[in-house]
Amino acid sequence: MVSTPEQPLPQPGQPEADVAAMMLGPLEVIVAGRRVLRWNSLKARAVFQYLLIHRGRPVRRDVLMDLEWPDHTHTSARNNLNVALHSLRNTLDGPWQSLQPVVYQDGCYVLNPQLEWWVDRDEFLSELSQADAYRISGHLRPAIYYYQRAVQLYRGPLFEDDPSGDWYLPEQRHVTELYLQALESLGEIHFDLGDLASAEYSGKLALARDPCCESVHRLLMRCYAAQNKQQLVTRQYRRCVDALRDELGVSPGTETLRLFRDLTSASP
Repeated sequence: MVSTPEQPLPQPGQPEADVAAMMLGPLEVIVAGRRVLRWNSLKARAVFQYLLIHRGRPVRRDVLMDLEWPDHTHTSARNNLNVALHSLRNTLDGPWQSLQPVVYQDGCYVLNPQLEWWVDRDEFLSELSQADAYRISGHLRPAIYYYQRAVQLYRGPLFEDDPSGDWYLPEQRHVTELYLQALESLGEIHFDLGDLASAEYSGKLALARDPCCESVHRLLMRCYAAQNKQQLVTRQYRRCVDALRDELGVSPGTETLRLFRDLTSASP
């Protein structure tokens, strides 16, 4: 299944779960088919975000207290956590009868595994894992399909609409890097299959997120050279030079410079 720039990427299936949480981009939560339109407590949302990232792993109460109320006394932090959890449980309330969406056991909190959860980050990582496995085994068409599904799941940086947190920034950077790698892998596969239009499309999507990605600039230079568009090769190289200078204060690496010279048979 190959998409051209004029065709939409394959849409992942509609989440069918008790609770669906989309955290790649602005946080969106759907509880029993009902979208959460507002959070009565930002602390409740912050606790939920932490539990989402650590889904399947119990989180100690003290960790949540130190994370959200580091300057409070132990008693004050515990009381504030209880208030936040009460608000969170109300927000996630659904037709679960006696089931609580957040359960407490042995000093730890966890999202209730008896409910069915759908989390876009988890799906994103699963799609990438399948795509990588297919690519390694040489099955490029299925690899394209799963890379495209992963790319479609990525609406933006992790918790994009939450400027107050910083604990999730390493994971935010990691997921963004995986997204860029998926686009680059798509571009490389399309290039190898001779689908230059799709290779160019994937490369441009990657540079829209990170204009300093030299390997993607090289991919686009090779795409243009394969079409004998020498002027576009030069233009892409200049864009790479400008982005690296303006954003990072550096010059292109040896590999990029060598490729440009090989493709144009001239020094820049």
